[in-house]
Amino acid sequence: MSFEGIVSAVSSPALLLALVFVYSIVVAAVLPFPSEAVLVVPLVLGYPWYVSFPLVIFVAAAGKAVGSCITLRVGYSVSRSGPIVRLFERSATYRRFKHEALTGFVRRYRYLGLAIAISIPLLPETTTLYAFSVLDNRPVLFAATAFVGTVVRLCIVLLVVGGALTVGG
Repeated sequence: MSFEGIVSAVSSPALLLALVFVYSIVVAAVLPFPSEAVLVVPLVLGYPWYVSFPLVIFVAAAGKAVGSCITLRVGYSVSRSGPIVRLFERSATYRRFKHEALTGFVRRYRYLGLAIAISIPLLPETTTLYAFSVLDNRPVLFAATAFVGTVVRLCIVLLVVGGALTVGG
């Protein structure tokens, strides 16, 4: 395959959107990378901006919802694992953090708190999702909250960057 063939394959809208989807899953479940990085993809999709940006935001949010289900499954299972719980429960700092800070925040704000935390640009969602996964196990609600939080987060970034470009330009 020639270099031009590789470039055209990578720039195919379907492949780019698939990469956005997979990247969003990985960001939710494994790596604390910025999910805002997907907002460069609409610039090369070849569609008008009013099609490209909503399409990428939807695909990224769908990927984050899938990734959040993986996170929920892993986090909830690990938090119920006997040896791991016993290991961490030996630490007074961990017990205090879990029972006072984390549990209190999650119980007080529930899914609204998760949505708000995911909506904050540049805050790693991986950590937030794992923190919430320890205390609750409702996959549909968890995925829906991750979806909505991701849409809000990416829209906030677009509004801020768009506003900065408008003011600066």
